[in-house]
Amino acid sequence: MDAKRRQEIDLFKVAGVQIAIDYSWIVIFLLVLWSLSAGYFPEVHPGYPSSEYWLVGVFGTLLFFASIVIHELSHAMVGNALGQPVKRISLFIFGGMAHLGHEPTNANAELKIAAVGPLTSFVLGGIFFSIPALLGLRRAYPMWSSVFDYLGFINIALGLFNLLPGFPLDGGRILRAALWARTGDFRRATARAADWGRGIAWGLIFLGALEIFGGALVGGLWLIFIALFLRGAASSSYQGIIMEQVLGGAQVRDLMVREPEVIEAGTTVAAAVEEHFTRHGFTGFPVVDNGRPVGMISIGLIRDCPPAERASKRVAEVMRPLDPALAIAPGATLAQALRQMAEAETGRLLVMDQDRLAGLITRGAIAHFIMVRNELGFAGDDAAGPARAAPPRPAETPTSPPPPTPPAAAAS
Repeated sequence: MDAKRRQEIDLFKVAGVQIAIDYSWIVIFLLVLWSLSAGYFPEVHPGYPSSEYWLVGVFGTLLFFASIVIHELSHAMVGNALGQPVKRISLFIFGGMAHLGHEPTNANAELKIAAVGPLTSFVLGGIFFSIPALLGLRRAYPMWSSVFDYLGFINIALGLFNLLPGFPLDGGRILRAALWARTGDFRRATARAADWGRGIAWGLIFLGALEIFGGALVGGLWLIFIALFLRGAASSSYQGIIMEQVLGGAQVRDLMVREPEVIEAGTTVAAAVEEHFTRHGFTGFPVVDNGRPVGMISIGLIRDCPPAERASKRVAEVMRPLDPALAIAPGATLAQALRQMAEAETGRLLVMDQDRLAGLITRGAIAHFIMVRNELGFAGDDAAGPARAAPPRPAETPTSPPPPTPPAAAAS
């Protein structure tokens, strides 16, 4: 299991899209739950048993995060329908994120994928606001009515917040689509949208500071943390696009190690360390079983195996089994290889020509290739940018919620 998967818990799949939660999500879940159960509901509806506040709080918190999942699923459904594959949605401390397999190929697709998120949130907000009247809750069950009012408010706020024209928020992607359609230049459209994203991040930091000085410590800090996240995401997204330009159309077959050193699955871990890792100095090797590739063994997986067990355990017991995330075709681009490595949290991929191991491609080799192209002046208009850029990664549509405080508690 790779590092990224260890940090996330897979919950369930919807239409082929895996829903997962990052461990950091627990923090915001508990914060929202406490805010509702110990703050908002007791203040607005005093006199109820504590257990009922917490019951309603759990219900409201779960529906709050269900709303974020539905928002992200709307991106995924439209993306998949337009050929922009989304296979995973993650909930984390700042909200939710749909992982697009790659950037949209045209401005129209970008606009549709981005716009459906806020639209979905507005529709959800209207539905939640209408439920108390439809079910007659306002007089009979006022506190339960407040839950749906809160969810209606938070979804409308979520839609409005994500319409801010700063990349990579939905509004920033809509702005990028408009600029892209007008100029035909994807990179420059991304640069402009990213500049707006960084500007909005600084504005949120300023608003967060004002909230803190006004006594709303939690809300102010939350705005600042979201702003820092958005600023970093805007910069890394643009740098990733610049990186793809530096890589150009180079393919995996141009850079892969042909006939790489392999380790037999039946080799003991101790023998693998002695005969391969220490002798050749590489940090990972393909694993084969009678010539058939079956997985990958890395120094990190070796480290996880207790030294006392290395003489008895076989490589097959500690390796990462071969799956589609570890394999790439020789004709794939280097940019695709880097995105796949980032998604799979690995530094190398097996290059597979159907069922045959054709070679090995590593992040280090691609980094050296990038450095050489930079030195030779293949960096395009932003020669200084790519050297500092992070590797390209799958496109992401983050959904950052407003501060986790209900309407009546926002000023406290």
